[in-house]
Amino acid sequence: MIRKVHALLLGLFFSFVYISASGQSAFQVNYEVIRKSVVFIYARGSDGQTQPAGTGFLINIPTKSNNNTVYVILVTARHMVDPSWLGCQTVNFNLVARFNKKNFDPKSNDQGTVDYDFQDDSLKGLNWIVPIDNSVDIAYRILDAPKLESLGVEYIALSPNNFPKSIELQSLETGSQIMSAGLFPGASGKKRNYPIFKFGYISSRPDGKISSQVCPNGRQIDLTQWMIAASLVPGNSGSPIFFVPVGFNGISFGGAGRATLIGVQSTSFVGWDIAGMAPIQFLIDSLKSANIPNADFSAFESPVIPPVMPSENIH
Repeated sequence: MIRKVHALLLGLFFSFVYISASGQSAFQVNYEVIRKSVVFIYARGSDGQTQPAGTGFLINIPTKSNNNTVYVILVTARHMVDPSWLGCQTVNFNLVARFNKKNFDPKSNDQGTVDYDFQDDSLKGLNWIVPIDNSVDIAYRILDAPKLESLGVEYIALSPNNFPKSIELQSLETGSQIMSAGLFPGASGKKRNYPIFKFGYISSRPDGKISSQVCPNGRQIDLTQWMIAASLVPGNSGSPIFFVPVGFNGISFGGAGRATLIGVQSTSFVGWDIAGMAPIQFLIDSLKSANIPNADFSAFESPVIPPVMPSENIH
């Protein structure tokens, strides 16, 4: 459940700075750190066969008693793990998280990934947790860290420093640049996970909810989400969405001056290059109200949103 950490640079996914031709400083993305935080989610049928379903990503929560231990938490979109929430057809399959192996030699090994089966860990009683607001497309669960170690997986979990402060969220506006990393079903990789990076902009921050239909035969539901201009597809569901403070040509696109994790990819309006993002503040408040033993949330600042009641579990 709790992982011991050593000298990992968990908070530095945007770490290097260079000077553009215009003389302005611009951020160079440390893609490798983001790649290692992204996990692919596969559906495994009764025949044992798997197929790509969506994306998740890892965050860590420190513990109060020991600065060298953290909870490792997998975050994804709620509709990925609870299709009945949107009236989508429930099929007989188990979800597994597919990780890259830590030790992999493509010349001598055909299998560079390993699956973490949610049905076969020591934390079954915790299940998936969702925000109390039923319009938010976010779900998460604590992973069994010793099991991750025994599987020999390679990963980095994003730290509380990667989350935004209230003032940073409030400064984001239409035109602020964003970036995501997730699964693309046609290029998920047979030997390794290869997250696909996509770029775009915040196109709208609605005060109200957006009516959406996630699956073809599902029901319409009013979702709390920001709209982003990005060519995201269904396999990207659950991807982390980052704010990127400046463009790669050194030109600022608005917003705060620090790169942060601002949401979870939810809906995709295919053909319109528009997608919906569940705002990250609902994850922060749900984590704080989930009664995770000994968890230290002192590094998190709760953005100002309506009060959150204790989170519910999905069974």
